[in-house]
Amino acid sequence: MNTLGGDLLPGGRRPSPSGHRSDMPPPSPLLEAYHGTYQSISPMPFAIKDDDDLSDMESLELTSSRHHVWQKPHGNLSQDVSILVKDKKRVTVYDAEGDAKRLSKALAHTKPDPDPIIDILPTLSHDQIWELRKEYKKLVKIQGKGINLPKHLKLKLPGTNFGKAAYVTALARWESEGYWANFWYQAHGSRRELLVEALMGRTNAEIRMIKDEFKDKRYADSLDRCMEKELKMDKFRTAVLLVLEERRQEENEVYPPEYVGRDVEVLHQALTAPKGGETAMLQVVILRSDRHLREILREYERRYGENFARAALRKSNNLVGEVIAHILNGVINKAARDALLLHHALQDIAEKNKDDELRYELLISRLIRVHWDKAHLERVKRTYYERFKTVLEDDIDDATVSDFREFMVKLCEK
Repeated sequence: MNTLGGDLLPGGRRPSPSGHRSDMPPPSPLLEAYHGTYQSISPMPFAIKDDDDLSDMESLELTSSRHHVWQKPHGNLSQDVSILVKDKKRVTVYDAEGDAKRLSKALAHTKPDPDPIIDILPTLSHDQIWELRKEYKKLVKIQGKGINLPKHLKLKLPGTNFGKAAYVTALARWESEGYWANFWYQAHGSRRELLVEALMGRTNAEIRMIKDEFKDKRYADSLDRCMEKELKMDKFRTAVLLVLEERRQEENEVYPPEYVGRDVEVLHQALTAPKGGETAMLQVVILRSDRHLREILREYERRYGENFARAALRKSNNLVGEVIAHILNGVINKAARDALLLHHALQDIAEKNKDDELRYELLISRLIRVHWDKAHLERVKRTYYERFKTVLEDDIDDATVSDFREFMVKLCEK
């Protein structure tokens, strides 16, 4: 672990207590009120804990029945560990060529066969998706030129939730986030959850990969240029561009202890100011690491007897509040946050918004994002069950139909 002495950060950078930089743009006008995800659900659902506190050996398993039942692993733990180690030694080479042939055959029909798409895409890792895309482009030609698998899926499955879910999954982990960051203004410019959840609370490395995989010829494949152009001049734009600078404190960077106290004071002053203060809050929440933010939240509550995240959402009933709530929910308990987001999308679809395309897009983006990390997916499923007393797959089954339902349920498998 890298402990930083004195006041200087690597490269000679000196963080101010609020994280403010002299070359930052001046504070922007106040945002209009915005009723988003965190305005309608509890912003702080669980106690603070590390995201990796649940051992993979303790993750709960599902039966194959329609109404899934949670079961803890049985048997001798040392024996289970031995089996796990042996399984890890069984290296299976992924047959990307075989899957490419199956998908090519499925998409060759006038009406594509959904079964191979459902069987293959949800089960693949990020790296396997890229292997598959490479083989598919070599195999499938249109007018003598290899076609990209996501593009072919989009052409053959237009205008359906199933087609969109398959397309986004085929983009793989980081290009799909760039898609959602780019998608919000093209289809739902008034709803920013897609952009907030794609970018906020990310590590510098994750932001770099999203930027590297971003595709939009209008902006020379530059996510920075896209956001600079499409976002109006306000504090939300400032927050997004700050994230894209990749200046967030790394998790192995430990600032001197006094920085926690200084950040707490900055946040308290921002909250108690008669007006303004949002820029200072964003600077701290966006630029500090998860570890540092946990310490800030604990110290803030110890000093002032108040949950900072709830207080911030009350003060900023707008996109600033949404950004802060999303990041801090992930800091406090990422699995709980993601379970809550999935339930939020599913509940709206099931109860009142079966014709609201946005809710399906929220469900698609949230579930695909979670499924890339299988250990995290298991934590989310366990938390979902503990929180809502129902199984995630069953709620998906109830809220969706047909091929889309099968694809989404398949995403939930280990």
